[in-house]
Amino acid sequence: MVRLTVLVRCGLGFYVAVHPWLTGSGYVKVGCTADFTRRLEMASFTTCFTPEWSYYAVFRCESMKEAFLLEQAVLFLFKERRVPQRELIKGNAQDVTEGARRVCSTLNLNALVNMAPVYTEKNSLPPDYASSGRISTEKNSRREAEAPKLHTLEKYMGSLEKLRESMVSLNSPCDASTDDDIFNSVETGDGEDYEIGCDFEVVDALGEETFSLAALRPYQKDAVARCLEQLDSCGATICQMACRCGKTPVAYDLIRRHLEMKPNSIILYLVPGLALLRQTARKLYSYGLKDVPFLLIGSDSGSIFLGDGCVRNMTTDAELIRSTISSCASHLIVISTYQSSHIISKMPNFALTVFDECHRVCGSDLPTNFNNVLLQPRCGRRLFLTATPAYDTPLKMDNTFLFGDIAYRYYLREGIDAGYVNPFAVRIVLGESMDDMNPYFYEAMNTVDKMIVYCRCIEHATKLAADLKHPLPDDITPFDVLLAHSRMGSAAVASVLRDFSASRRCILLNVRLLQEGVEIPDLNAVFFAAPRYSSRDIVQSICRPLNKMENKPISYVFLPATINKRLPEDHPVNLEKFSTLVPFTDALMDEDPLLFEYLIDPHKVSYDVDVVGVRSLKLSSERLRRFVLPAIRRGVRYSSQNTDRLHRATRLPWKNAFNEMKRIVLECNRYPKTNDAWVIGKKSVSMALFYRYCRKGYRQYLDKEPSCLRMHQIRDLESLPLWRTYGLHGPYPWEECLNTLREYLEAHGSVPPLDVHKGGYIGLDATPFERLCGVLMHVNQCDACTKLRLDPAKQKQLDRLCKPFGLKWKKGRDKDGKILPGEATFITDSYDRFKALYEDRQKNNFQEYLDSHFPGYPLKHERMEDPRNLRKDRVPPRHVSRDEVTNPHKAGKVMCRVCRRNVAVRVWEQHLKSKAHRQNMK
Repeated sequence: MVRLTVLVRCGLGFYVAVHPWLTGSGYVKVGCTADFTRRLEMASFTTCFTPEWSYYAVFRCESMKEAFLLEQAVLFLFKERRVPQRELIKGNAQDVTEGARRVCSTLNLNALVNMAPVYTEKNSLPPDYASSGRISTEKNSRREAEAPKLHTLEKYMGSLEKLRESMVSLNSPCDASTDDDIFNSVETGDGEDYEIGCDFEVVDALGEETFSLAALRPYQKDAVARCLEQLDSCGATICQMACRCGKTPVAYDLIRRHLEMKPNSIILYLVPGLALLRQTARKLYSYGLKDVPFLLIGSDSGSIFLGDGCVRNMTTDAELIRSTISSCASHLIVISTYQSSHIISKMPNFALTVFDECHRVCGSDLPTNFNNVLLQPRCGRRLFLTATPAYDTPLKMDNTFLFGDIAYRYYLREGIDAGYVNPFAVRIVLGESMDDMNPYFYEAMNTVDKMIVYCRCIEHATKLAADLKHPLPDDITPFDVLLAHSRMGSAAVASVLRDFSASRRCILLNVRLLQEGVEIPDLNAVFFAAPRYSSRDIVQSICRPLNKMENKPISYVFLPATINKRLPEDHPVNLEKFSTLVPFTDALMDEDPLLFEYLIDPHKVSYDVDVVGVRSLKLSSERLRRFVLPAIRRGVRYSSQNTDRLHRATRLPWKNAFNEMKRIVLECNRYPKTNDAWVIGKKSVSMALFYRYCRKGYRQYLDKEPSCLRMHQIRDLESLPLWRTYGLHGPYPWEECLNTLREYLEAHGSVPPLDVHKGGYIGLDATPFERLCGVLMHVNQCDACTKLRLDPAKQKQLDRLCKPFGLKWKKGRDKDGKILPGEATFITDSYDRFKALYEDRQKNNFQEYLDSHFPGYPLKHERMEDPRNLRKDRVPPRHVSRDEVTNPHKAGKVMCRVCRRNVAVRVWEQHLKSKAHRQNMK
């Protein structure tokens, strides 16, 4: 039974959701939720999408069980059009909503329907729901509903089958298998079917590669050291290293060290497929583990030649595997696919378990073939290797109990700059429509000879292959067209890969294959023929052609886009079209901070990105470069909104922001001030906010609370000079400064002369008296006219310190709390003595006291900077208020600390080069 309602008061039920990117690709998102208000704001919706989600329709249900039943019934109703393992349906929202209505009528579900609702905190839950505790959390409610999942539809199957037959027009067959892991669940097919279906003999098809390891690279040594530290302290850790940068050598060295410490250890190494199993076994053997027996667990019956005449075979014989491991009296390395790991998941024999491509174990938090080892009680150390951690799935890698924390991070840009990864260029291929992709492919094949094309689904790839049979333009050198997808047999895909390797010029149309792990040496380009939304898929796919080889030319990444050439390039319609590139730029920026700098300021930072127009577009290269490319940059930064996405604190790449803070520490010999600015592009960002974020996360780490920082970020902070002393606690650590005062009082019986108003100094080389001045100024400021604002615990400490010496630290007050006239404290007395001595310093040798305790006084203390750093132009500018309403004259400005005047951010670079600024530096 379905009823319409206009007033939305309940947060529990089934929904049909839409997003412009999904709508453009022909998909609709469905699901059930315990809270309509927050559902579309969850990480799985916002991580790789712009904030344009909306409900097309919601069905308010009486319980989560009914909501889940409605979800499962709708997915069954549209099973021919459902994307496997996803709550995505190929079609339009109106058809899906109509289907849900018919399900409610057929199953007699009492649901209230609301079309296109907009939820807020105020209208999400009625008082009886909020107070009764019926709704707890999305996760718990979902789990409660999923408990009877296997039997949810059983008694309704007859009715639903009849309903499906009556809805032929809404449920026409369509191949909806998609290569877009939009919501990043992991395929969890039972048994070995997935292993055979999606992991082919790629290595054998392309010819066996030889592996050797003379020595670890410098960053790999750092990774080993940090991972060892974390394994020793926590028992589990993550090594996040960009694709093509060598995670296996890191794992090898950790295994070698472990076997040296515990010679009789059994090591388990888990990989997500047969090709990686073969490749890993060959690598570990070739790197140096030649005297260690191997046990290979996988469904392939063929032999694996490890080298030196050593041959091993895989097995899935459970009895043989368990007896081999149980009876092992010496060291042993077990390499298994995740799909076969259930055979050994409950065995407690493994001293170290390596989870390769560990993002693949994320997805469902219920037991699957991929996560059954992970979810077992930990019996040894665990090392997780990945280039792309998963944080937006039910089982997340920020679960430090299961995964530990990221001990080491190595970026793709670092690998490229060091010469370990092949450099690449991004080419945006622009046309008016993507209904015909041939012009896009022709432009790409004018640049490269071989490329893999990632397609949306098998139907999409088949259509593209058929279209490419049309005659080529006269100026295009002929090329072969091959097709490979996950429904082809293993032998067929291997044959396609051999043909691809042998061909001189070729396009390989690919569906659900060749996304991660395996290496295709002569591949030099990838082309995304359909939108992608999973950052992990994007990064993994982009890295396929980046393996380094001698004399290999630059690799290419081709991204198609559309433009309405009848409208200006920066028209909102075109900006919206360009925003389809956002998932690609967001995914790439996390691995390549240089792209962030380029998008912020393309005049300062160069990046190999360009726009190529298809021939029918008839736009000159000059126009593409001068007008279209800047408009695309704006579309990526702003979409059709006026808010700059890249200047949000959460979007600042860690490497860039940390490097700026590190520069301030090393060059200015201090940590950021509360008003330090970081000028990037045409805007300034408050470094104090980033610094505060770092201190907060580090305190959480020390207090053993969940931290907003990853372990590699914590280690970065610890690499800064005096981080735990003056970085974490600020320039005036309370306990240290009170000890300075106590020691002086005990030695001299009185307070030293101090300039508490401007004698403090925040430099790392500040003297004890300079730090003491900073603390006493804070105490004096807290002893304000209206009331005493100092922390009560600190008040008690000062009371205990001052009592033995008869000192008074706070002013007397009347019954209304106001300060009594003429009140003085030891702080004001100390300042008065300092002022009198300073005025007569030529006669009383007070200068020696200043040189010892306040070097550089008073200029250094007035400017709170070392004058030498001002002369060298090292200090960051001052962050100025951005409030254009109350301070319109300051909007978009920073203050130059050398010239001591406000400067518009847009001309900051010119100001630094100006003659007046150079003169003031002297």
